[in-house]
Amino acid sequence: MKYKTLFRLLLKFLGVWLTAQGIISLTSTLSNWVGNMMFRSGVSYTWPYWTGFLNGIVGVSIGLYLFFGGKRIVDLAIPSNRPYCHECGYDLTGAAGNICNECGTPFRAPEVTAKHE
Repeated sequence: MKYKTLFRLLLKFLGVWLTAQGIISLTSTLSNWVGNMMFRSGVSYTWPYWTGFLNGIVGVSIGLYLFFGGKRIVDLAIPSNRPYCHECGYDLTGAAGNICNECGTPFRAPEVTAKHE
């Protein structure tokens, strides 16, 4: 298994975990809020419920992004197999010559091997 594939699987796992934690946070905050409204006792208990809702919404949002669309994070963390500049990360797929078009750093052009039949 290639490193990029493993990294994508780990991000998907993290996305599932964050989504589940966010859903748990949302449901527990909602049940606490409803329970406090229905069975209000003489105890004055004030808890900022919006923090629990915010925590759940952020967790679900980040989790779903990591699960369904974490491609940008993967591409930033592990560049693809295309040639890229080791100095600035510029994609050298169509570069003319042996100098990076972005930063001017010289690079070694990939060697083309001919198949002998």
